[in-house]
Amino acid sequence: MADGVIDTCCLINLLAVGGLRDWLPLLGLRWHVPSAVMGEALFLRATDEAGKQVKEAVDLRPLVADGVLNVCDIESTEETALYVRLAADLDDGEAMALTLAKCRNWLLATDDRKGRRLAAELAVPVLTTPELMKRWADAGSPAPGDLAAALCRIQEFARFRPADDFPLHDWWRQNGRLAPEGLSAS
Repeated sequence: MADGVIDTCCLINLLAVGGLRDWLPLLGLRWHVPSAVMGEALFLRATDEAGKQVKEAVDLRPLVADGVLNVCDIESTEETALYVRLAADLDDGEAMALTLAKCRNWLLATDDRKGRRLAAELAVPVLTTPELMKRWADAGSPAPGDLAAALCRIQEFARFRPADDFPLHDWWRQNGRLAPEGLSAS
């Protein structure tokens, strides 16, 4: 089984779907979460009973305890040097995820534009939220309503929607509703 490392923006998007424990393993990767991402993925947006937006705390410990996510950290001099270099241009979680992907030959899950560009420069393969959701749709065969609901939850609770030039933008548009009010990819 191949390894993938996930950055903060992508993790928040996937957490917004809910039920990560059940469907993330269907994507066929062993998932790693850098310690910096563990410290950044703190809240999701949610809606209370009155329909008001509130922050909902994220607790990744059960996913780690169940082996769905594996916490990782910088370990070598090579990783430290690349991390320091990348942290000048990226947030810590994105920089650490990209560093580990490069140095350990892992896939990188990110939606961050600059992170995707730097990954391309470093020859690191990238998966975006739309690509991960398409993998889930193909592997898990969710009902059309469940897929649309998942994409809408990402848009509403993680505030992500793929820009027009994003991978699988058209697939996303066909399978979910794109919220019009200025939501865009990071």
